[in-house]
Amino acid sequence: MDHNTPVDPITAEIGELQKPLKGRRPLSWFLFSALLGLALVLPVLAILFAPAAPSASSASSASSAPIQSTPFALDVVWNPGPVANAHQAWANDCKVCHSSPFSRVKDADCVACHKTTAGHVDPSTTKVAALEEVRCATCHRDHQGAFGLALQNKHFEGQNCAACHADIKKTMPETQTLNVRDFGQEHPEFRVQVLAASTGPNAASGTDRLRRVRQATGTVITEATTLKFPHDVHLASAGVRSPQGLVKMSCDGCHKPNADRSSFQPVSMKEHCQSCHALKFEPALTNREVPHGSADEVLSTLREFYSYVSLNRVQLDGSKLSPAQRFIALPGKEDRLPTFVNGAGDARSRAAASATDLFERTSCVVCHTVSRLDVAGKAGTPGADLPQWEIAPVAGQHAWMPKARFVHSAHEASKCTDCHSAPDSKKASDVLMPAIAVCRDCHMGAEKVANKVASDCGTCHGFHMAPHEVKVQAAAPTAMATAAPTAPLITKGQSAQLAAKP
Repeated sequence: MDHNTPVDPITAEIGELQKPLKGRRPLSWFLFSALLGLALVLPVLAILFAPAAPSASSASSASSAPIQSTPFALDVVWNPGPVANAHQAWANDCKVCHSSPFSRVKDADCVACHKTTAGHVDPSTTKVAALEEVRCATCHRDHQGAFGLALQNKHFEGQNCAACHADIKKTMPETQTLNVRDFGQEHPEFRVQVLAASTGPNAASGTDRLRRVRQATGTVITEATTLKFPHDVHLASAGVRSPQGLVKMSCDGCHKPNADRSSFQPVSMKEHCQSCHALKFEPALTNREVPHGSADEVLSTLREFYSYVSLNRVQLDGSKLSPAQRFIALPGKEDRLPTFVNGAGDARSRAAASATDLFERTSCVVCHTVSRLDVAGKAGTPGADLPQWEIAPVAGQHAWMPKARFVHSAHEASKCTDCHSAPDSKKASDVLMPAIAVCRDCHMGAEKVANKVASDCGTCHGFHMAPHEVKVQAAAPTAMATAAPTAPLITKGQSAQLAAKP
């Protein structure tokens, strides 16, 4: 090529660009380092040295304060979005959920806080292969906004259950659960958890005898109980006899809603029964009552009372009282209560006669299963020399449907008897849980039906279920103090003397 030949301008420009540029490599390294620092090093340092997350005890107060971003918002490079409201207290501390850098959130990180959240299936019962690869974050993906988790939870509970439960035997052949596709179209009768009869060491608490029974049309499920309570008598339309006269009772007289109105407070003798079923042992003469507690406490109270009357020669003459004062009828009964204070024999004989009447005729036996024992009394107690009785232990509350959730406050527009056939129940052993047909009066499945509530699986169920066997809460022993006034109805000159003693 002739060097004197003029060079084409484009060729000349290409040639210039191909020449090595002075300082190009250092500039490249500088730009690379700057990007690395801005996009990786500084954000990581800002996160690592962010203020410590508040403790669990202060999480509620911290969550109400505005969340401060890292300096200059450096974490925005790696933060895909705001966390849910429930996680706002830890929004600045990625290490709370991301225990390992550059790796996805592990189940162990979730369980560190959600310790009481059960799995879908109790691992001690069975293993489901389809669930082994399911992570918490499979369904619960954070950084989707303040309400992102709540919306996801609702979606997965309501839409994806039938994927397995439409043919549940295929996934878990040994299950007792039946196929479910839709509440309105294909859903089995409910299974109710009840107490079976037991004489084992845990008979009082029922922890060894919970079982689930599926309802059947036209049958009433019963459970083992030592209580006697006829709902039909207490809910009689004509009312029931009481010390206050004829009283018409209703369900809400005993079943009081709890604070959030989701369920009900426990029924207690003192709050709900004693106004009618007083435990008076000389009702014609005194307002004293035996405690609603153990048999030993009852016997000791009686022994002390009749011993005091005898030793102090307190003459209690009920003959001068009117018939209404001498005799008091049991609620709903015409039977009259006798007096033993001037009975035959010594103080022990009178206490024994009064105890026999209380345990076997007028008080304890009315509501409890009572049996006389051929044993000596508890050593060291005043009533040790009296005949002995045993009141069958009463099991505490337990969940009727542990695999479902039901909020009574959402159903306050309905009457109790719309769902529970209590007015027709004659025994406390009747389990008054409604059948599925009762629920379908108002609820249908996912399909919209006129005048019906569309209800998917998530309306009554959750993915995270409690263990299969929900333990019954043992009944706490009662040691109730005397609720009635202690001033006895005796002759005026002796009332103060007797009332001053136990």
